[in-house]
Amino acid sequence: MTRFGEDHLYGEDPAQQVDFRFHCETLYSRSSLHRFEIGLHRHEGFLQILFVSGGEGDAVLKGQVEVITPPAVIVVPPGFQHGFRFSPDITGIIVTIIPSALPAAVQALWRRYFTNPTSMMLETHGALDDVRSCCETILREYSSGGLASNALIESQIVSLTVHLARISQQTFRDAGPDDNGARFERLLDLVARHIREQKRTAFYAEQLGISQTHLNRLVRQQSGISLQRLVAQKQIDIAKQELLFTVSTVQMVADGLGFDDPAYFSRFFLRETGMNPRAWRVAEQKRLSISPPSGDQTNILASSA
Repeated sequence: MTRFGEDHLYGEDPAQQVDFRFHCETLYSRSSLHRFEIGLHRHEGFLQILFVSGGEGDAVLKGQVEVITPPAVIVVPPGFQHGFRFSPDITGIIVTIIPSALPAAVQALWRRYFTNPTSMMLETHGALDDVRSCCETILREYSSGGLASNALIESQIVSLTVHLARISQQTFRDAGPDDNGARFERLLDLVARHIREQKRTAFYAEQLGISQTHLNRLVRQQSGISLQRLVAQKQIDIAKQELLFTVSTVQMVADGLGFDDPAYFSRFFLRETGMNPRAWRVAEQKRLSISPPSGDQTNILASSA
């Protein structure tokens, strides 16, 4: 396979590609343009979901060749090299998402269950109809551009994420008990629920029924970072969503995240992103070609569950 390094849709000129929060097309439409071979490449900012409903093929994931046996789903998180070979009769759908545009709770599911490229057999888990319905609805609405299509697409992306996370969770359970994994999953739920309340390590340790030392060790084992960094990342995720997709002022965003001092929040944001909130908002809106939202505009992906 030919090797590529890129952060745009495969085979497209980066200078001509229109920025997006999500994209959807059939597997046939893109692979047929390249003789059904998608060379090795990676996307630094995109997460991709491939629903393969028919045909056959091979996937190169984590340096290994895996046979694709439909119906199946392949999830490729940002930053991982991947490639595919498909038969000419391939059928299915590929959904491309910018993870940072998802609600914090949904991002937590992706981080918990899909830290690496994953291939899942759908018939084994009895989830074929649910996944097919979500993907077909996303494709139909993306292609039609009808009234409130974006809102419907966004809701289907959330549903698809939950269905895939449940499949992955069942896979973990079938592999055997994992107390640490279950505790970490509960911790992610607690952090998402209390992210605006500035809770300390002692609170989360008490809720989980373990010591603070055990909690810190658990978080590092499961995520590779400290609890403080984990919470900070989620605060930044929410701040970015609200800055990009709502009309909230920097002070409103700071208040909503439990920061009493907007200046301290701005320093925190600068430390985590390298830019102050106002500068980041302007730069990101320009990069994504997003006009500042009007006061009555809402966005499902910008909400934080």
